[in-house]
Amino acid sequence: MSRGSLAIAVCVLGLAASRFHAQQPEPSAAEIPAATKPPADIKFIDPHVHAMSVTPLGLRAVATWMEQRNVERCIVSPLNHKGSRPKTEEERATMLENFRPYKGRIDRMTIIDAGEVETVDAAVTILKREMADGAIAFGEHYGVGLMFDDPKNLLLYEACEKVGLPVMFHIDQNKNMVEPGMARVDRVLKMFPNCKLIAHAYWWRQLGSGACDRQLQEHPNLYADMSGHVVISVLDRDRKYAREFLIRNQDKILWATDEGWWSFADEKRQMNKHYTFLEELDLPAEVRQKIYRGNAERVYGLAKAAK
Repeated sequence: MSRGSLAIAVCVLGLAASRFHAQQPEPSAAEIPAATKPPADIKFIDPHVHAMSVTPLGLRAVATWMEQRNVERCIVSPLNHKGSRPKTEEERATMLENFRPYKGRIDRMTIIDAGEVETVDAAVTILKREMADGAIAFGEHYGVGLMFDDPKNLLLYEACEKVGLPVMFHIDQNKNMVEPGMARVDRVLKMFPNCKLIAHAYWWRQLGSGACDRQLQEHPNLYADMSGHVVISVLDRDRKYAREFLIRNQDKILWATDEGWWSFADEKRQMNKHYTFLEELDLPAEVRQKIYRGNAERVYGLAKAAK
């Protein structure tokens, strides 16, 4: 895809989201519940947070935040920031030591950058070692500067399918890029039907086009987490549709926040709406249970990981 074509695709994505917003009628006051508090009858599982896992005692901030926010269990995914992802064997040893006291409470993902290895076998070797040391998923997968189905990305999806690791991926204007309709995502889901893929970020911006609903319905191996700033703002544009969408895809949606070292100790910077929004939709009890924790337990194999 040329730079010009890509720019057009990104603009169309933004326009689609804007049109969806413009076309939805504003809910009346009677349709908006009074301010809702976070649920007290259920404990969250958050499968999408970021931490300074390589820094000595770097998970203490995570544990404190979990207690404050009624989060029973979470999964930390590394980013390419100093202190988040180990770059040496010494840093890796520190990371593993940091996670050890929190076994069964704070789990971890692992990542390999697209282009970091040249063969599927090389990626598999790395992933098997990571799994032996406790990694339960792959992510957050960025694919910087690449289309979603670039060969460098396909190599990683194939390796994760071979070892059985779910992949949590990010989409935006310069990471794992797609065009409206997200056909590239469809292609990957069909190529690797035994690999669970969990969507995040700009994937949700195509909710209004119907692409998100269609993909969740068509592909047994696709899931989506609700983390980040985009999701609640998109769902909140049409609460009636949001409720129907979540009920229809109740086995595919995972509650999550995308909190990180930048927000754990600062409530003003946290995803505050994430802790209350679902309560405002008056979802059936079984749907709440699945989205808040049940789907994360199943998709990421948390019962097995705790052993």
